[in-house]
Amino acid sequence: MKNLFTFLCFFFAYLGFAQVNPSSINSLNVLDYYQRNHHIQEPVNASQSIVLQIGNENIIEVRDQRQEYLELSQVGNDNTIYFTNPNNYPTNAEINIQGSGNYVDILGSNSISDGMKININANDMTIYMRNY
Repeated sequence: MKNLFTFLCFFFAYLGFAQVNPSSINSLNVLDYYQRNHHIQEPVNASQSIVLQIGNENIIEVRDQRQEYLELSQVGNDNTIYFTNPNNYPTNAEINIQGSGNYVDILGSNSISDGMKININANDMTIYMRNY
């Protein structure tokens, strides 16, 4: 009963802020009003990050000024990915690691690294990449 009372209080408060005529809302159209007023829209320039970690003591650290698409996956133990993009060029990269003890450090993004895919299927590999 307390939950119903709380819901009704918030609902009528919402109606007051939304400037909807309460007499036009009934049990048949209340869900239509709710869905119309609570429609969540994706931003036009939505960024997408996909992160997958399977294993122990894996580290992923991402600092990106302008991320567009970034996919990072680590399967194994003791893997590390540092991805830093301080410039204004959008990131579009995919990094996949399968193995243990791998270290990837990427700084920056530019037209050369646009659509970059790094696949590591080994143990104890180190990659340093600098894009200025």
